[in-house]
Amino acid sequence: MKLKDFDFRIWDNKYKEYIFTNRTISKYYKDASTVTSLAGRIRKEKYSGNLVFDDLGCDCEECEIELFTGLYDKNRRKIYENDIVSYATLQGKTLFYFITTNKNINTFQIFVISDLENFKLCNEIEIDRFLYSDFSKIEDMKNIEVIGNIHNKAELLEVKELK
Repeated sequence: MKLKDFDFRIWDNKYKEYIFTNRTISKYYKDASTVTSLAGRIRKEKYSGNLVFDDLGCDCEECEIELFTGLYDKNRRKIYENDIVSYATLQGKTLFYFITTNKNINTFQIFVISDLENFKLCNEIEIDRFLYSDFSKIEDMKNIEVIGNIHNKAELLEVKELK
């Protein structure tokens, strides 16, 4: 992925919602032991045309930064870390995957979800995971769709039951 394609979103664990779109983030230190993040967005004022920075301070523990994987689903929707995607196989079976980051090897990792209702991931013996590079090589990417994320699992189940 090129730097121009770099993107992220910020989940606020305190308020249980994503912070802004068109956002930026930086860190600053209140004192030697307290790190605080500053998240915000730059917008253009309607009448003056001036650029304004709307800020939102949050503690680092309260916010999660979720990186864009560089991949898009069949609807051209960006796939981010912590997303849950469905994949319709050529045989007509629907599989569910959870995208996360393996901090040990610094890459995205994809886990097969064996039980969406209980959000149970397959265990290692069942070859439950593979690396992002393998995921991006799936020949039929047009059958992958973002259906939600780790934060709205309950809503996913409601959608699944309606289908």
